Amino acid sequence: METDSSRLRAAAEPGSARWWAERAEAEARRRPRAGGLSTARIIDAALEILREDGLGALTVRAVADRLGTSSASLYRHIAGREELIALIVDHVLGDIRLDATGRGWRADAEALMREMRRVILGQPLPVSAARSRSTFGPNMLRLIDAALGLFLRAGLTDERAACTAIAMIEFVAGSATIQRSALGRTPQGAAGSDGFDLLLEGLPADHLPALRAAGAAFVAASVDDVFTHGMAVFLDGVTSRLPRGR
Repeated sequence: METDSSRLRAAAEPGSARWWAERAEAEARRRPRAGGLSTARIIDAALEILREDGLGALTVRAVADRLGTSSASLYRHIAGREELIALIVDHVLGDIRLDATGRGWRADAEALMREMRRVILGQPLPVSAARSRSTFGPNMLRLIDAALGLFLRAGLTDERAACTAIAMIEFVAGSATIQRSALGRTPQGAAGSDGFDLLLEGLPADHLPALRAAGAAFVAASVDDVFTHGMAVFLDGVTSRLPRGR
């Protein structure tokens, strides 16, 4: 017998706009059962497994065991592991606070960027799993709406506001993703930079002149300093493109 979840799986890629639309339609048709499973309970159990045992332990069977039920019961809500991960990715974004500062669009944008970074750095999914999936779930739509609203209120056209919102989200997500990886920086500077001065000393004297001049500053810059500077440069660029008088 074809279930709602199997139709969703065949219809669209988990996390896509079509998948979310069809999922909402299926949820509206489903009759809740007293004391039965819910998507929220499934996500909570999956998050517990992720935090305790990592992505490798996250399976439909493991979630079912955690909830004291059968895998078949979960398949009324999800078609498999990929759908579960798509739900988790969007669920995590719900932790982003969208509080206005009352100090104008730039202060609001800075607050939102820092809040996005906080949530992305703290979420339990590995970088590879979180970044490999597009999502148009309710929490992502909420974030996009907030980002667009910032730049529309600042005075940008629809097209420029859209591109600016995308650039902002990708800057924060990209920098946080790199920070969580082995390539990232630490509060003490660039990862793996111990012995950097010895490395430069072993090169020809006329080689890499800019790196010789500013290399110490490059490796010493902390992850927080780099993010704050990048955010300021981005927002300065947005400010320079605003209509006069805004």
